[in-house]
Amino acid sequence: MHESLVTIALVGVAIYFSVLILRGAWRYAHFRRQRETALVTWPGPRPAHFPWQLALGGLAAVAAVLNARLRYPFHTYSQLAIAFYFIGILPLLARIPWGFYAEGIWGEHGFLPYNRIRRLAFREGPEVVLLLVPWNSDGAVRLRVPANEYGAVRRVLGDKIRSRVLNLEGSILGL
Repeated sequence: MHESLVTIALVGVAIYFSVLILRGAWRYAHFRRQRETALVTWPGPRPAHFPWQLALGGLAAVAAVLNARLRYPFHTYSQLAIAFYFIGILPLLARIPWGFYAEGIWGEHGFLPYNRIRRLAFREGPEVVLLLVPWNSDGAVRLRVPANEYGAVRRVLGDKIRSRVLNLEGSILGL
């Protein structure tokens, strides 16, 4: 009885991490197509607790080996999926440079094409943050902008607005 519940739970974990792996691989493939069109980019921040996530991936790999030896296929696959996500996919995604590309902006939540941006504004404080509001969303997407790239970012945004690649609803940027 308990083994059946554990197997069902691990099948759920396997499905969840398989979806994360597919989404991460798709995002990285999308970046590879976009990287030649970079206009202004900078390294994105490391994920929070990155060393711990790598360690968790290592522990999951060890657990996968143990489960394989005990011949538990669902347990093995779920642990392999966790290990592959934390050791393989997460470091790939962390290497994607944030910033401006010919077709859109790469930031905190992935790639946002210019034609999906409804509004934008800078929030200036100890750090400069560009807030992007997509057309089909209530929440804003944040893009932390390094101070040394602030002028270049404003120029790129101004060029995109003037060339009508970026059509904003009631622009509050002042460009």
